[in-house]
Amino acid sequence: MKNNLSMKILYYFAEDSSYMSQWQRIHIFDELSHYNYNIDVFNPLDYESYDESNEKLIKSINKCNVKYDIFMTCVGSDSIYSETIDKIKKLGLPTLLICFDNLHAPYMHKKIAPHFDLVWLTSYETKLMFENWGCQNIVVQPYAANPFQFKPYWKETISSVSFIGTPYGGRINKLNLLTNSNIQCDVFTDNIATKANIKKINFYQYNDLYINLINSLKFKIGRKVLLGAIINKLFNKNSVLESNSNLILNPSVSFDEMQYLYSNYALSLNITELRNTYILKKPVHKLHLRTFEIPMCGGIEIASYTDELSTYFEDGKEIVLYKSEDELISKTKFYLDKKNIDICLRIREKARKRAESDHTWMCRFKILDSLC
Repeated sequence: MKNNLSMKILYYFAEDSSYMSQWQRIHIFDELSHYNYNIDVFNPLDYESYDESNEKLIKSINKCNVKYDIFMTCVGSDSIYSETIDKIKKLGLPTLLICFDNLHAPYMHKKIAPHFDLVWLTSYETKLMFENWGCQNIVVQPYAANPFQFKPYWKETISSVSFIGTPYGGRINKLNLLTNSNIQCDVFTDNIATKANIKKINFYQYNDLYINLINSLKFKIGRKVLLGAIINKLFNKNSVLESNSNLILNPSVSFDEMQYLYSNYALSLNITELRNTYILKKPVHKLHLRTFEIPMCGGIEIASYTDELSTYFEDGKEIVLYKSEDELISKTKFYLDKKNIDICLRIREKARKRAESDHTWMCRFKILDSLC
């Protein structure tokens, strides 16, 4: 990439109206636009097949009057082909692969990753796998948050714990622990796991599950995820949220509402344990968007301690980290206590300052600029 005043990016992006797509516009597209990064989307979903989209992509680059500085994508090898990447590189266009889910789904990029000039992993645990596949240039950076979209809206202090997202796996376990400890948790979601809403799986989903199973057995993280699922299925009874007076269920919220909630709740719960691995002695941790959204909104994030997370935010000053269930309960009660409001206010201010200085998408892309 060239360090210009204006950067033009061609993004091969299977975009639809779902949250899984639109978060990138709210986070990455919007923030980079403030720094004259212009992103043009080439959407393979606009074509009848991926064969056609790959063919049209090359023709589009050849015919386009715009001189792009980089080509990037986050899709897997079923959507873009290695020969397509090679053709793009022959046109003199640097290529970047972003692997948002490389922790638990690395194999979606195995065939194409070695063909890119630069591979961006968001989790370090599978870096060696990508190196063994032939990737020559890898950078490991986590997610980030857009400071222009996620801002502090300090109006009040809501004296309970909030969780925004879908409760499943370890998330249910943590929420049940808190509510059974007489701590109020306000959960914002439209998807609640109950025994009544378990979906039946059709033939094609079984085929996908089989492929995922085979791939999961090939690497350590995948095997731990499978082991956690088996143990949870056989022995753990806390598979659904326990209804009690401390659990308050609310509908999902918009991004604007999310900012207000993160800013004003006394604590915002971030559950980093991946899927069912919370049940293992050494869980697998994955950092999600909320890891950086909460502090960017000037909120107080409470999460399991990991060495990685402790390098991004300072425990007790910019974030609240716990190492055991007892510590989760005791620290939650401490920060919910109105006598400690001054301590909380200092954490809110420092959390925003640290997120804004170190954990924006522009911070991440500056590192990429230096490597391409």
